[in-house]
Amino acid sequence: MTPAPPAANRAIARELFVSEATVKTHLAHVYDKLGVTDRAAAVAVAYERGILG
Repeated sequence: MTPAPPAANRAIARELFVSEATVKTHLAHVYDKLGVTDRAAAVAVAYERGILG
């Protein structure tokens, strides 16, 4: 799977009024908790576990 473009993290940071580094840190924690290494896998696992959808 390919990682999300850096623009995605920038857009999230801008929307939440935080730094891009903060977004990356929170994503890393989410990935760790879900046992995944990228955004697409995190979404897939979240759907499997009923967290999304």
